[in-house]
Amino acid sequence: MFRHTPRPNRPNPQVQDLLTLGSDLPGRVAQRLQTRSHSVLQAATLNEVLSPFTPRSRGRSFSAQDPLGVVPQPALTVADPVHLLNTRLARLLQLPIAVTFTSHEQAMRAALGTVLQPGDAVILDAAIDSAMFETVWALQARPLRCPAASLAGVERRLRRLCSAPGTGRIWVVVPAISPFASAMAEVADLADLCHAFGAGLIVDVTQDLGSIGQFGGGVMEVQGCLGRADVVLGSFARTFCAPGGFVGLRNPDLAHQLRRAQNRPIAASHAATILAMLDLVESAEGQRRRRRLHAVSLRLRNHLLADGVPVLGQASPIVPVRLSPQAAHACTALMHSAGIGVSLVKRPAVASHAPRWCLHLSADHSPADIDSLADLIRDVIRSQSRR
Repeated sequence: MFRHTPRPNRPNPQVQDLLTLGSDLPGRVAQRLQTRSHSVLQAATLNEVLSPFTPRSRGRSFSAQDPLGVVPQPALTVADPVHLLNTRLARLLQLPIAVTFTSHEQAMRAALGTVLQPGDAVILDAAIDSAMFETVWALQARPLRCPAASLAGVERRLRRLCSAPGTGRIWVVVPAISPFASAMAEVADLADLCHAFGAGLIVDVTQDLGSIGQFGGGVMEVQGCLGRADVVLGSFARTFCAPGGFVGLRNPDLAHQLRRAQNRPIAASHAATILAMLDLVESAEGQRRRRRLHAVSLRLRNHLLADGVPVLGQASPIVPVRLSPQAAHACTALMHSAGIGVSLVKRPAVASHAPRWCLHLSADHSPADIDSLADLIRDVIRSQSRR
């Protein structure tokens, strides 16, 4: 069992910021923070091991989506960067075809427009992008909502649909990692399930491709099921530091139809930046950064759980911290006043009774950053729960 080890009793640069909030907070909160100034909000001093790729100012941001913690490298000089990017993406995804698009939304609409037909039943994970639901409706298919990351929920719906007369083709759409709960889909088991029921599987790998797995293949690499989904789609913005989206297909016969849905190709400059990031992802440095990212994620989750802070999901670059609906805004204001960037997620993205912070970690966050953040979160949440 994990045992919480108290962090060193040394002054934290964030403490003085919090202790001078008297003019911004209700009197009781300000008084409580001041009287606890020497026993609360203790953390290790920031002692980052800086990367040559990242400026120091990123150390205290937990809202920026840059899991590998790098600034894009200078653009590569290649004759046809878009074609090369498509080829390398297909190799990374272990699929015969990959096509890039100017945005994630365009990639998503092109992928669904290529494989869906009117009357198809589409089982959509509740954590999937809401634009997926709209696109399924627009294509005259039938969307069915399923609990997030629930293999049993998908199986129940597949059995019900297969037993109903007149059911056409069935598709299952899931995110590899849900962006607001860090719940990982059991993609390997879903692939087996879909094969057994004759359904197609569509996986969104926006949150994990490039930032998880020994070679950057994401959750599907970890679970040993690369190449088993019928459609894989995602965005470059999170890990690859450039706008754009992509779609990979297991059926090469659909490649022509998918390319027809491409309004215009991704810009060559963006493709060159993504290629440079792919070089990093596939390098020894990329492996080192992913190991460090996983380590800081486990460290933060362990500290928070040991302090009784509710943390959702599984270890990933995203650490969701659930908050009380009554205290969510006050806690967020305290964090911002302490100079810590956090993102408050609330309705309609999540249920109204379950607001949360989605902390986005980077490989350049040091252990001292994580310890400092964990102590600050603990004390901010406790200060509000005792009101």
